Amino acid sequence: MIQLLNVLQKSGRYDTSIAQSQIDDVLSTMYYRYECMNTDTFVTSKILEVSHSIEPLIGLLRDPFSICSRLHTSVVPPSLYDGADLQSKRFILLSVSAPFYTHTVLPGSRLLNEISIISDDNNKNVLPWMYQRLAHTDIEMEINIRNPKVILFDLGSSYFGGWEKDDTAAAGKWFYEYYKRFNVKFDRIIAFEFSSLNQHDAWEQLPSDVFSVYTLINVGVTESGKFNPWAMLQTIAQPSDHIIVKLDIDTSGLENTLINQILTDPSIHILIDELLFEHHVTVNEMIPHWGRFPGTLKDSYVLFRKLRQLGIRAHSWP
Repeated sequence: MIQLLNVLQKSGRYDTSIAQSQIDDVLSTMYYRYECMNTDTFVTSKILEVSHSIEPLIGLLRDPFSICSRLHTSVVPPSLYDGADLQSKRFILLSVSAPFYTHTVLPGSRLLNEISIISDDNNKNVLPWMYQRLAHTDIEMEINIRNPKVILFDLGSSYFGGWEKDDTAAAGKWFYEYYKRFNVKFDRIIAFEFSSLNQHDAWEQLPSDVFSVYTLINVGVTESGKFNPWAMLQTIAQPSDHIIVKLDIDTSGLENTLINQILTDPSIHILIDELLFEHHVTVNEMIPHWGRFPGTLKDSYVLFRKLRQLGIRAHSWP
C-alpha cells in the first residue's frame, strides 16, 4: 500500500501504469453523486456518480514503517524504510492525486458538460465534486465553477518549514509542495499557532508565491469566540470553495470539541473537503510519544468513518 500511495502522491491519478484492479484491491473509496431537482415538480434525477480513492482506515492509521519493528529484508525491501520517520505522511492520499471513476452519466446533459470542465489553471486538478455544492440554478453552477478558492486552515501550524529545525514536522510546506506538484495554488492559508514564534523566522520561511496569501495568527484556537476556527471558516469560505483543514494542536480535549462541532453542525461540515486530524487515543505503540488518552484505535476508526460519511475526506495526521 505504501508503495502505491508513494506513486500516487508524486504522479497522481494520471499515472497510467497503475491498474484499476490494483487500486481497488488496496485503497478505500468515497462516492459522490450529483443530483438535479426540478423546482416545479421537486423530482430528483441522477446526473453523475463517481468513486474517488482514499487511503484505507487500517492498522495504526499512520505509516507502519515509521512505528513498527523493522522486518527482515526478505520480507520488506530496505528502500521502504527511507523516509519512515515518526512524522511520515506517505500514507495520506489527498483529492488532487486520488484516482476516480465515473459510474453514471446522463448523455446530452448541458449541465454535466459544464461541471466536467475546470478551466481555471490554478484549480484544474481540483475535481468538481470537491467544490461544486449547493448550486440551485445554472447561474450559480457557472459561478461556482469559475471562481472556486483553495484555502488551507492549518491549526497548530508551528513554522511553515517545520518545528525546531525538524522539517519532517512541517505541515504548511508539505501541503504547499503536495498541491504544487499538481499545479494547484492556495488562494489563502490561515495558520493558527499557540506557541510564540519568532516573527522574522516565520515569515522568512515562506516561498514568494505564498507570502501574499499567508495569514499567521500566533494565538491558540478556542472552543468559541473570535478565535474559534470554524467561526472564521464560515466568514471567509463558501460551499463552492475547496477547503483543507489540518487539526493538530496537541490539546486533546479542545481538539475533540472542535471535531464534534464539525460532526454536529452542517453549516461547518458542508464547507470542509479535506480534514487531517491527529486523534489521540491509547495505542501501545504510541504511548512513548502520546502517553495515555481516553479511547482506543477502534474509536479512531469510528470517528474517521463518520467524517467520511459526511463527504469529508478525513485522514489521520501523524
